[in-house]
Amino acid sequence: MRYNQQTIDKVREANNIVDVINSYVPLKKSGANFKTRCPFHDEKTPSFIVSPSKQIYKCFGCGKGGNVFTFLMEYEKITFPEAVQKLAQRAHIKLPEKEGSSQKQSLYNEMYKIYELAHKYYSKNLQKKGKEAKNFLKNRGVESDTIKKFQLGLAPDKWDGLVSFLKGKGLSKKAVMKSGLFSQKNQRIYDKFRKRIIFPIFSTDGKILAFGGRIYKEDDDSSVKYLNSPEQIIYQKRYQLYGLNVTKRKIIDAKKALVVEGYMDLCKLYQFGFSNIVASLGTALTTQQIKLLARYTKNIIILYDGDEAGYAATARAIKTCLQNDIFPSVVMMPRGYDPDSYLDEFGKDDLAQLIDNPLSFYQFLGKYLQADLDLEHKRKALDAIIDDLGLISDPTQKELFVNKVAEEFKIDNVNIIKSLNQRKKKKWKKYSESKIDRKQYIEEREFIGMILNKPELVEPHLESIDDSFFTHPFYRKFFNMIKLQKTPADFLANKASLLDKLEPEERDMISDIIFSQSDASEKKLNKLLAALRIRRLENELLKINKKIQNNPDDYKNIKRKRDVLKKLHQLKAMAKGGSVRKILR
Repeated sequence: MRYNQQTIDKVREANNIVDVINSYVPLKKSGANFKTRCPFHDEKTPSFIVSPSKQIYKCFGCGKGGNVFTFLMEYEKITFPEAVQKLAQRAHIKLPEKEGSSQKQSLYNEMYKIYELAHKYYSKNLQKKGKEAKNFLKNRGVESDTIKKFQLGLAPDKWDGLVSFLKGKGLSKKAVMKSGLFSQKNQRIYDKFRKRIIFPIFSTDGKILAFGGRIYKEDDDSSVKYLNSPEQIIYQKRYQLYGLNVTKRKIIDAKKALVVEGYMDLCKLYQFGFSNIVASLGTALTTQQIKLLARYTKNIIILYDGDEAGYAATARAIKTCLQNDIFPSVVMMPRGYDPDSYLDEFGKDDLAQLIDNPLSFYQFLGKYLQADLDLEHKRKALDAIIDDLGLISDPTQKELFVNKVAEEFKIDNVNIIKSLNQRKKKKWKKYSESKIDRKQYIEEREFIGMILNKPELVEPHLESIDDSFFTHPFYRKFFNMIKLQKTPADFLANKASLLDKLEPEERDMISDIIFSQSDASEKKLNKLLAALRIRRLENELLKINKKIQNNPDDYKNIKRKRDVLKKLHQLKAMAKGGSVRKILR
């Protein structure tokens, strides 16, 4: 949901950035600001500065900067609306609902309540009546601490246990039936989850969305081993990853994530120290799950079961990862083993060895498709690998992997490139030009700094210049944003609010400029304006020279070059002592 600027400002003003950041990492007073070690990269000397007066932060180590919203977005790996909601909740601010959505919101709230109550019911049953279920988990190597960590529960062998528990809780029959936890036959409502260990599925911010249930009795004649909540208004499984609410900080710290197939695999591996782990809820790994996981790391290691279904699922997951600019590694379980059973038989150290030395995605495909068996198998494996290479959009990464595959399979990389071209896959993206070369754009950066830190000094000159003075695309965009304001000084007064209007990389750049204050005088402004004009003329001269090189007999370009050179010489002479108005004339 989008929120208007008034709501965003209200939420920001109610959340002091120092208090919010201090609740995540300890801050220490340092002059007018606060300082700590950066939570976004490893460092020994604190370089992360928080300004209470400007309500922004900046790390001079990794370059990240922003306001209270962007801190939550970076630290919690959530979206902007989610950050607004979380901070609104912290400040006890009620956010506006979409027009006409009150009925839908009411159903949302009721659904969350049903799942919270059901979770309490299942948890209590495991604690008080779950001796047999706990023994099963213990025999499978899942200890009590892990049970608590992932808040497992138990659905008892009763047709109406949860139904009875929810009676009198003020829930509508419509919401109860839409929850997916019950079935109805001959006007009778009964529990879907019975005789199963319950694995609650949480959102990343800790809301219960769904349940997975597993049989645990040897004589259980249930038709399926696992039963899962169906999708409903608060749960779409393609958007969720099991365990991420618990493991997200471990994933950030480890800078990589293990992806397994099931609840039991995750619980078992987590318990043995493999805590940077998630499970894909028994479905094929989806684009939405990959994008969610990419908030925390792009270093993904797939660790699926060692059977035909697991290998095929890994091959599909590789394709989905590559389509989303993620280049996964694979731990290929020996046939007949899943991560859980491998851990039981070979132990933690052996599994750690496999995880520390994973296969690249193309090495996995070569092994899975038995490329070393004979020429025909090698041809089929290469065919599949080249198909996957075609999914990579970044040209540098594509070239890198083409060379690696050529080396791995001892073939000429030119032939792989030819095959890729013949298949006419996606066009390669152009290199990003957003990264800034400070030397090349030094005058532009300094001028933007003066606008930010001394707008009243620059404002009288804004009418005299335009965006042609700026060659870097972001500085040009930012200058135009300022020039559109009736009162630029008022617009720039609230630095934290200003950052809301920028993209993440732009916020980092502006935060850096704000914190890197330098002297701001009329004399310096004169020099900067002259330097910008000189740089513009020099750029124009380069373009004219290129035209003359292509068409040396074009008199108009030759004349234009003379005029530009004359202005350039005059401007350089005047810049030593002339007034700004004379220089910019």
